[in-house]
This record gives sequence, structure tokens and C-alpha cells, in this order.
Amino acid sequence: MPRSSDEELGARIHGIAAPVTDGLGVELEEVEVRGQKGSRKVRLVVHAEGGLDIDVIARVSRRVGEALDEQDVIDGAYTLEVTSPGADRALRSARDFARNLGREVRVTHLAESGGGETVGTLMAVDEDEVRLEVEASEVAIPLGNVDHGKVVLPW
Repeated sequence: MPRSSDEELGARIHGIAAPVTDGLGVELEEVEVRGQKGSRKVRLVVHAEGGLDIDVIARVSRRVGEALDEQDVIDGAYTLEVTSPGADRALRSARDFARNLGREVRVTHLAESGGGETVGTLMAVDEDEVRLEVEASEVAIPLGNVDHGKVVLPW
């Protein structure tokens, strides 16, 4: 579990990096900070409609690195890693689900809402719920009851 100082640093980095990524047409999804002072690893997870290529990742890395160095928010040396969300990344927000419309997903329910899983084709999503087609029926699942979702990979 990350220490609160890592979380605070992650929030500061997010505040600096998000305007840079937005300006490059890339969405900053997550900032993760690990390691100790002087040897930190900062990992940015970014998304772009149509996908990311190595040139975009390099531009994001260079420009965010320059912004972080200019504002001197990280004490000592650090490594900046820029990556795209993996195919097996957890879906947590309406936006995460919306990117996967038409795909088969496995939704894991919160224990407080009865637990379990629902697997089906993601038909619709809004800020309140996800709707899946399950065996020719539509099932609505409130987002407040969702722990996470995963795209069911074809292999």
C-alpha cells in the first residue's frame, strides 16, 4: 500500500502532468509513485483515442519530465515511465467502461452489494450504471455496486 507521502506526491505530479498531456491530445489516467527519495519511479498511464505510438509516448515523457524538473517537485533522482493502459486493466469509471462498448466484459460486484460477477456484452454506460447484454437480456448494474470490470480477452 502506498504511503500517504507517495499519494500526495502523485497528486502534485498529476496536477503538473495533466495540462501537459491534455495539450498533447493524450489523457492522463493514472499516476503511480514508488520507491524512496533519490530513487523514485514515477509511472504515468496515458490514453489516446486511436491508440498510442512510440513517438507520442516519447513526447509525453520529454515534456512531462521537463515540467517536473522545472517545478522541482521530486527530491533527488527519479525515473519517469509513460505507458498505455494494458488490455487487462481494471475498468472502474464510467469513462473506462465507455471505451469498451460492444466488448465482452466481466463485472465484479462489491461485496456490500452481494458480490459475484456478471459477464456480458457492454451495451451502454452512463454516470449511474452499466448495461450488459447477458443471454439476450439487458442487465443494468449501478456503478456504485461495481468493484471493477475487465474486458474478457479472446485468448
